[in-house]
Amino acid sequence: MSIILITGATDGIGLETAQRLARLGHELVLHGRSEAKAARARDAVLAQSPGAKLHTAHADLADLGEVVRMANSLNALLPRLDVLLNNAGVYMAERKDSRDGFEMTLAVNHLAHFLLTALLLPLLKKSAAPRVVTVSSVAHMSGRIAFDNLNSERHFDGYAAYANSKLANALFAAELARREPWLASNSLHPGVIDTKLLHAGFDMAGASVRSGAQTSVYLATSAEVKGISGKYFDDCKITPPLAAVNDPRLAQQLWAWSEQAIGTAL
Repeated sequence: MSIILITGATDGIGLETAQRLARLGHELVLHGRSEAKAARARDAVLAQSPGAKLHTAHADLADLGEVVRMANSLNALLPRLDVLLNNAGVYMAERKDSRDGFEMTLAVNHLAHFLLTALLLPLLKKSAAPRVVTVSSVAHMSGRIAFDNLNSERHFDGYAAYANSKLANALFAAELARREPWLASNSLHPGVIDTKLLHAGFDMAGASVRSGAQTSVYLATSAEVKGISGKYFDDCKITPPLAAVNDPRLAQQLWAWSEQAIGTAL
């Protein structure tokens, strides 16, 4: 069975994903923003799967120093990491800066996972078949990587910031696949799912979290995707993303920008 780290495992799609993976017998690391939230997620998973092998990890993803601390702890704790599931995400109706001075949507949805993945590559290399699964969104279709406003320097719009961060997720997953061919890196749209994020950003109802976890579980575990990397999935199927996602030059530019942004944290 695999060792799988799920960011944002305390509620919504992340918790449902954890519960399903535990039932399949996988060893899980449940990430939460605080130690207490991660412990509650552990208890919720154990309530359904009493014999599950679980670890908890906590970090505020809006604080790159916290991401580094958590990654260092995991590198010391785990013998290997088979799957990193970059699931956590936020939607901000009003502009707020992270501890490091980045717009919060960009900081949590993209930069934290960019940094975490980089720091956990040594653990992933110890796996026989490592996978990185990054939760994007169909909202990436409305995104635009404008380097003069990527951090909302000129203006802020909540939906645009969210869409841009989801485009960044898909570009990151595609570029990671090119740079690290020894692992499988894919991104996905989970569906329009009834979560706190959906209510905060769109004030609408969505499909069940069970539906929302389906493609994450599939990409983390299915033998059918072995050897597939650099793709975008929807409903467990490879789906064409926005054309910009397949632009290596744009992906490389975003990678360089992101490396510079997190430089002081590495």
